[in-house]
Amino acid sequence: MSEPKSKLKSIIREYLSETELKETLHDPKLDLGFRFIYPKGKNPQGRPLGRPFTVVKTKNKSFLDISSPVNISEEHIKILNSMKKVAKDKFFRKLTKTFLLKEVFFNFDLQNNRYVIIDNIFLNKNKVISKNIFYKSIRKVLGCVIFSILELQDFCSGEFDISDLSLAT
Repeated sequence: MSEPKSKLKSIIREYLSETELKETLHDPKLDLGFRFIYPKGKNPQGRPLGRPFTVVKTKNKSFLDISSPVNISEEHIKILNSMKKVAKDKFFRKLTKTFLLKEVFFNFDLQNNRYVIIDNIFLNKNKVISKNIFYKSIRKVLGCVIFSILELQDFCSGEFDISDLSLAT
């Protein structure tokens, strides 16, 4: 591994010391890759507080991808499948608009009942990023994940009419 790649990997690993590092990814297509949980810690019932994240830098790319997947629960899948297509489409269109406003990338894989929210951090000419920028990106993705889960819970519980779905900015 070249000096800048090794330096970046070491910096990211150091930044991840404040998370629950799960694994280092070994893939020939990547300069670096880590899976982690953020924030770390457990609730009083012993369940993790955080969400799963991945940070990767693909070879020959000048940015990091920070992503977090969301698996839609069986309970919500049943409720969504019982709704008219137009209502489901409107809900996911509203989520799409929210993600666009928050300037994150996303991938809905509704066939597999999941979606992923992604942010990119472009590296400077020295191939480094600050800890502040790194964690702002993680918090941005985390905020979008939590927002989308809360909106899905509200939508599936019938607490509001889909026409009342508002966008938080």
